Amino acid sequence: MDWLTSYLPEEVGSHFHFLILSLLVLGGLYLNDLWNQDYAPRSSPTDTLNLYGYSEYDGPAVWRRKYQQAGGSRQSPINIQDACAIEMPSGNSPQLVFTDNFHAVPQDMKLYNNGHNVVVYATWMDNKRPSLIGGPLTEDYNLLNLRFRWGPNDYEGSEHMINSSRFAMELQAAFVKGTAASDDILDAAKKGSLLMVSYLFLVTPVANPYLEPVIDALKYLRCPMSCINIEPVILSLLMPAFSRDYYTYTGSLTFPPCTEGVKWIVKPEPLMISSEQLKKFRKLYGANGRITNNTRPVQKVNNRDVFYYG
Repeated sequence: MDWLTSYLPEEVGSHFHFLILSLLVLGGLYLNDLWNQDYAPRSSPTDTLNLYGYSEYDGPAVWRRKYQQAGGSRQSPINIQDACAIEMPSGNSPQLVFTDNFHAVPQDMKLYNNGHNVVVYATWMDNKRPSLIGGPLTEDYNLLNLRFRWGPNDYEGSEHMINSSRFAMELQAAFVKGTAASDDILDAAKKGSLLMVSYLFLVTPVANPYLEPVIDALKYLRCPMSCINIEPVILSLLMPAFSRDYYTYTGSLTFPPCTEGVKWIVKPEPLMISSEQLKKFRKLYGANGRITNNTRPVQKVNNRDVFYYG
């Protein structure tokens, strides 16, 4: 809470530390309720900042005490090993197809600090959301939202690992099966209709220009439960379309309640982000101070199959 008490004398700040935290949580939940009612798309996540965290006392190591599925055998993320993946013959499976709306400018775009992540929401003309079909998917999956995950440094920010290597950041796009499916990510996971598509980021000396509209808006999202409209960005610039060279497996949500039955597609070829861009994500705050880490460690693969579409 140093960002709140730094403006007070030291002795006053220490006495009011708990009071300020309580007011922040209550106020944040109230603002979150207003956001969900008036501003957020129906796909707004219901995970709020008071239910779980990433610290020693409320982080991934203790989630299974409160959320039964967090101790399941099909959890995410995982360490994907090339040598263990089952390669799917390219001639025997359809290509993964990103629909045209991935390349169209959205009508509007919002960023939201939910106390854990930066989440991106967008709407398109006639409410026609971008969708995925083909590859391992037998039905259309429509986009819900995107969320960024990062860590304490430039090398430990992804949730998934490729051949035991982590990356600087992970962008996870949530899709829901069918047009009549739920717009809530937790409800979609319960129904087994959720697809997550992951993009990994590698730190490079050159900044990623396509991320700049998001990066520039982060200064307005420093407080938990804050949101802002930004100039819409073509989605394929943030998450490029691909038809081959990806892994897929069945896992879970990587945050509580860690519901299983979630389909995952992980693109191993990383996108770029500069160290300076990444630092700006770590300046955001949740209920317990700066969000320096919002990743879950890799879970056991157990007897699951991981498929590679080359």
